[in-house]
Amino acid sequence: MWWQIAIASALTLPAIGAIVWWGLALGSMQRTQAILGSADDGLTGTSANPPIIIVVPAHNEQNVIGGLIASLRGQDYSNFRVVLALDRCTDQTLASALDTINSDDRFEIVEVTECPRDWAGKVHAIHAALSGRESVPHEVLLFADADTIFHPSCVRSCVNLLESRALDALTLLSTLTYDRGFERRVQAPASMELLVRYPPRKASRDRRRRPFANGQFILIRRSAYEKIGRHEAFREELLEDLAIARALWRERLRVHVLRAGKMLACRMYPDPAAFRRGWTRIFIEAAKRKPTRLRAWSIGVATRGFVQPFGCILGAMGSFFAVWMGWSPWVFAIAGGLSAIGLVFWLASVHQFLLLCGVDRWWKRVAIVLWWPFGSLELAGLLRRAAADLRRGIPTGWAGKNYVRPAR
Repeated sequence: MWWQIAIASALTLPAIGAIVWWGLALGSMQRTQAILGSADDGLTGTSANPPIIIVVPAHNEQNVIGGLIASLRGQDYSNFRVVLALDRCTDQTLASALDTINSDDRFEIVEVTECPRDWAGKVHAIHAALSGRESVPHEVLLFADADTIFHPSCVRSCVNLLESRALDALTLLSTLTYDRGFERRVQAPASMELLVRYPPRKASRDRRRRPFANGQFILIRRSAYEKIGRHEAFREELLEDLAIARALWRERLRVHVLRAGKMLACRMYPDPAAFRRGWTRIFIEAAKRKPTRLRAWSIGVATRGFVQPFGCILGAMGSFFAVWMGWSPWVFAIAGGLSAIGLVFWLASVHQFLLLCGVDRWWKRVAIVLWWPFGSLELAGLLRRAAADLRRGIPTGWAGKNYVRPAR
């Protein structure tokens, strides 16, 4: 009967979409890993041991700054110094930092008491930390966030990669935490959506690049930094890492975007409210402040993350019921098979993504997979609200300042 064929066709639509999209995603992840590898790959190399300045901007980071400093003190790379730029802190960040530094003369603290109106806070803090410092031609700069934790060999491994691959800059996709409910629910779909828009392989190629960088860890040669105009060239940028990546591309400088592996961990946000504010800021700037683009991304997230997996489950169950009822068994057997294959592709791709993200506990991966469809809906709502905020001119609040970002 024609109506049975129509029902079977409708049941297979989500499955076909899942097979195509998630199959391509799985293949892309495997190719990216084969081509780029991870930050762990530099552990066996050697470098000329160039001097490094590590700059860490921090605004009210009393709960995490100690962990970062302790991890930097434990580095097995000897030729570095650290400048902590404490930006208008009103909590105990300074006291926590001093306590953990424990008179280590490799560390220096710069207190930033105000931020000019035409500067973004983080950008100005980094600019202040580097102002007036003598430039060493072969020096390397490392910009890191206060909520990161370095593996003892992180700096050494990344410098080895910078030199062995003849790069001008190297940025890491840090291994995020998934200990809290909102992290397990939304963080993985949000991370995947950002990487869908800025694929690491495309961000790392020399031609037809899709520029991307992660401000949690940017290692850059001093010569390249001077060539792109230093942070002064990005004074108004809320997502200065993307602006730096685009400037590096304009100057035809070589960049690799690598998975951090065990080299760098980060807890991005302490609570759901900060999570929503932070990811809203990230996606608004990643979409170049275009509401139409954010709405399109919202539809894509909901379709891939919710409609396709649930559509595959519904297709498999509906086809089984149809066969049991005796409706065109071959037609519905094919529909059910496609639905099962689509679901397998989705599960395999999400599982592979979580492994690459460093989610090493099996029960965490299971929890994230189960939450993924609902987290995708939550992320889609966040993207829609971001688009609405842009249209209405609602300021973006971040690190102690409010920024009005006009829509494009």
